[in-house]
Order: sequence, then structure tokens, then C-alpha cells
Amino acid sequence: MNKYLIIGLIISFASIALVFALTFDVSTIERIREIDPKWLLMAILLHVLSWVVWGLRIKVMCRYMNEEMKLGLRESISIALSNLFLAAVTPSSIGGEPIRIHLLSKRGFGVGESTAMVVGERIFDAIFIAFSLPIAFFILDTYIENRTMRLALFAGMILFVIGIALFVYAVLHPTFMRRFIKFIIRKIKMGRFEEKMERILGKIDGFVESFQRGAREIFSLRRKSAIAIILAITSIYWLLEFLIPSCILKGLGQDPVVLQSIAVQVLLVVMSIIPISPGGSGIAEGGAALLYSFLVPNRSILGVFILGWRSATYYLNVVVGGIFQHRIFK
Repeated sequence: MNKYLIIGLIISFASIALVFALTFDVSTIERIREIDPKWLLMAILLHVLSWVVWGLRIKVMCRYMNEEMKLGLRESISIALSNLFLAAVTPSSIGGEPIRIHLLSKRGFGVGESTAMVVGERIFDAIFIAFSLPIAFFILDTYIENRTMRLALFAGMILFVIGIALFVYAVLHPTFMRRFIKFIIRKIKMGRFEEKMERILGKIDGFVESFQRGAREIFSLRRKSAIAIILAITSIYWLLEFLIPSCILKGLGQDPVVLQSIAVQVLLVVMSIIPISPGGSGIAEGGAALLYSFLVPNRSILGVFILGWRSATYYLNVVVGGIFQHRIFK
């Protein structure tokens, strides 16, 4: 895992160095000297608050999933923090999910229930981003004049929505997916591995049934109020994260362009899902440099801005997540 961490950090630092090389001039040094530290601290505070909100969402989802099980806010925040490190060193941040499933299982929830809760988190995130995408395009329409760029972003939005639809269908119809996978495996000649795969799939049956019950419980029509509450918490979480770049810009003496920055962050979330590099390294820095160049008049501060943003989010996640993961699994 250290290898992936090193790769992710190298890609991230190299990307920021490239942005510095392309935008650095004399005014960059002046802007660095004039940085207002209180806005940088505000950015870090917003990120810390987002961890608390994430923990609150885990606590609320656990309560609605299994009313007999009680999970305190401190425990929920610890679970959220413990997954930060693996999320930061795996493509699409996928490595954090198994950690949360494991920790929830250790606290008495079934594996199916734990998986349903973690997948449910992803679905609520996807719902928020999916609804935010058209608004983000509308806000940025007057800023992005390059036709090719517009078409690329629009195509990305369509693919994202299709992917979410397929993902939700798979969650809501796991029995169909299980039969489909079995069908594919039986059609493929796997030689001596075929019998072993059949045994594994046989064990999966019980897990899928438990998962399906948990997923249906979360999205049950009888729990409309619960869904609304979880969506509200999810929205607060993402808005806290999306306000961080505006604080960095304010600290650099720039217009915080709050609405436009939030719109850019929505697009960056979608771009970071692409499973190319650990923690979206390179994609996040490059995408931010490209999109914020349409919003920030003084492009000489782009390198400093991206370094500050990634320090308050990605690098802080690596450090804090590593500490909590070590404490729990030592």
C-alpha cells in the first residue's frame, strides 16, 4: 500500500509542479507573501467539519438500518476517518469502502447490512452530484467558451448519469445481477477453477440476500423522512467540501467566486471518479488548473491555489487517515 501512496503523492506533486512551471511569475511571489492565513485555517476547519458531518451520516444511516444497534457519533467519526487513508491511495477512492464495511461489521452489524449502508452512502452522494451536474453546467456555461471542452464535459455528464442508473439498478436488483454473473461464469470454460468459483458463488447467495434486505430497508418508501434527512446531511457534507477552494482564493486575495467554484468542484468530483490514479491524483490537479483558469483572472496564483486546496483536503486526509487506521488496526 505504501507503493500506491508514493505513486499518488508523486503524481500529485508533479502535477502541481507543472502548474507552477506554466503559471509562475514575479506576481506569484508577491501573492505568496500576502497570503491571509486565517482563510487557510478556515479551509482546514471546513474540511474537519465535513468529517464530523460524514460521521453524523453514518450514525443516522445505522440508526435507520437497525434501530436495536446504537452507534455513537464519536465511533461514527472514527469509522469515517479510518477509511481516509485507503481512499486516498486507491483509484476512485474505492479502497475506503471495505474499511467501513469491516468496522461496521465489528460493531455488530451484519456484513450485508454494513455493505448496504456503505453502498447507500455512495448512492446518496451520486444522487446529490447527479442533481448538481446540470446546475454546474448552467453556471459555467458563460465561462467555458471552448466548444470542444463543453462537448467533453457534456459527454462526461451523460456517461456519469448512465453509470449511476446502472449502479442503482444493480443495487436494487442484486438477485438478477447474481444470476447474470453465474450465467457468465458457467458459459466461460474455467477448467479446474470452475468448481471453486461455483462454491464461492454459493456462499455469495446468503450475502446477496442480506444485502438486498438492507438496501431495501434504506430506500424503503416507509422511510421517506429518513431519506430526506440523509440527503440533507449529504448536501451539507459536499457543500462544506466545495467551499474550501473559495476560502483558499480569498486567502490569496482573489474573488472567491463561490457559485462558480462550487460548480467546478462538482465537475472535479465526476472527473476524479475515473479509476486512473490513486486518490484521483493528477486528474484533480490538472482538472482544477484547467477549470479555474476560466474563473481566476490572475493565473499566476493557480499553482499556489491548487497546492493550498490539495493540502487542506487530499494531503490532510492521508495524514489523519493514516493515523486513525494505524490506531485501529495496530
